Amino acid sequence: MAKTPDITNAKKLSLDFIAGLIAGEGYFGWVSHNKGKQKIAVFQLQMHSNDINLVFAVKNTLGLKEPVYEYNHQDKKNKSLWRHYVKLIVRRREVIKKIIIPAFDNRLYGLKEKQFNQWKKEFSEQEKKWRYHYVERLPKLIRAIPESLDEDFKPKMIGTDKL
Repeated sequence: MAKTPDITNAKKLSLDFIAGLIAGEGYFGWVSHNKGKQKIAVFQLQMHSNDINLVFAVKNTLGLKEPVYEYNHQDKKNKSLWRHYVKLIVRRREVIKKIIIPAFDNRLYGLKEKQFNQWKKEFSEQEKKWRYHYVERLPKLIRAIPESLDEDFKPKMIGTDKL
């Protein structure tokens, strides 16, 4: 898969329009990592290459930084048939937690809503197992720094100033 150059002048779309698009072309799932020891949540939008502007409109509207990938796929049965797709793939946990889940919560219907709710539930369960919780844990770590810390080292630490 090759990264495509960003299209920044794509239209802004409503979240309801994006949810309708995701109901037909989106995917909420899991991929195995570390030989199956770890599961990674994945949100994906895959469309025909003719709709590249629409994929970039979704990306830009949601404020995603992930690249859009372009690839060609040859049909196994009919070797002369090639498919040309573009894909937006989101795997970063913080992006899923802070952008993807809120964007689609209570906006999907039918089977895709059921799939999303199951995925969201599994994501929440997996979140409890995370070793690092990024920004949410940072204030606790800063408060845990003992006052008796070496004075030569303490000024070099970010966020250790008294408020």
